[in-house]
Amino acid sequence: MLNRIWVVAGMSLFLAGCGIAPNDGGVPVGSGTDAPGSLYKSFDSGKTFAPKVTVNEKLRITSADILSWAIVPQDPQTMYIGTMDDGMFRSKDGAEHWEKMDFPPEKIYGIAIDLSDPRRIFATGVYGGVGKIYRTEDAGENWKEVYVEPGPGTVISSLAMHPANSRILYAATDKGGVMKSADGGAQWKNIYEADGPVTRILLGTKIPESVSLLVFQSAVLSSLDGGVTWMEKAAEVAEGNQETITLTSPVSLNFDPNMPSILYAGTSADGLLRSPDFGLTWYPLPIIESAKRYPIRAVAVSQDNPNEIVLSSGSVFYRSTDGGLSWSVTELGTDRGVSMILYEPGNSAILYFGLRKFK
Repeated sequence: MLNRIWVVAGMSLFLAGCGIAPNDGGVPVGSGTDAPGSLYKSFDSGKTFAPKVTVNEKLRITSADILSWAIVPQDPQTMYIGTMDDGMFRSKDGAEHWEKMDFPPEKIYGIAIDLSDPRRIFATGVYGGVGKIYRTEDAGENWKEVYVEPGPGTVISSLAMHPANSRILYAATDKGGVMKSADGGAQWKNIYEADGPVTRILLGTKIPESVSLLVFQSAVLSSLDGGVTWMEKAAEVAEGNQETITLTSPVSLNFDPNMPSILYAGTSADGLLRSPDFGLTWYPLPIIESAKRYPIRAVAVSQDNPNEIVLSSGSVFYRSTDGGLSWSVTELGTDRGVSMILYEPGNSAILYFGLRKFK
């Protein structure tokens, strides 16, 4: 039986981390000055961004690598971020201020919030060199192990919760193992073995048993029955006059929130691709050609307008409101990569993005 422990830690240990620095102010992104910080927010659909990094009057989040970000749907002012080496932070005022949480693990690649009870949260992490999954019932005051890897060297690289049944969880590792729990993390079973790190798990709200996996730099795989069976790649066909393209180097993945069968994959060599059928066929979108020179590590689609697509390539943020035919451009003014882009639930004018260093 899995050994379960309660994890409680003091805050002073983490405030000396390399991602935390004295609060010396900042400037908006796009101003021509490299604005310090790891977290940014836009109030105008991505035309401008400003850093949101304040912990308190003396400390700010500067160079922390952001690995995960979860917003409470019932209260979008409350959100959580997970980092590579600096632990977990929470904001209760829409990212204006952050508080360091008592969560010792590092490499927090996944955070999942119970839609029926926002105090119940699952998070991944590496503690003592071992990959684990934790659960809290009191919004992070106490944490309990619900899964642990048998030895060091494996990271829980993604985590997702069923949109209609919070007892169902999916998790995957950087070694390719994909697991599922049907009882809130008490028991787990393997449902797939991928040939590379699984860095994204998508569960479609409109089709709750649909599961899509991003196998980093390799493939996108989907299941329509909760991981019991997995869809085979279809024969490539033309959509109108547009030819399909083989997906070979995906580094990011997202879907249309209202139509989870429509997937968008950012790649390291072929720009942005769209699939209308859970990844069976892919079609290139006409993004600006120079954007293809850099990996597209973050992409998102508005919940209010399926033709509004946003992505990051290099140090630039791109936004399309016509399904990818044309793009507006915002300079981000940073030399680090964008690890994720999120829309605020219920308000597509508000966007967030996080930064991290990529090898």
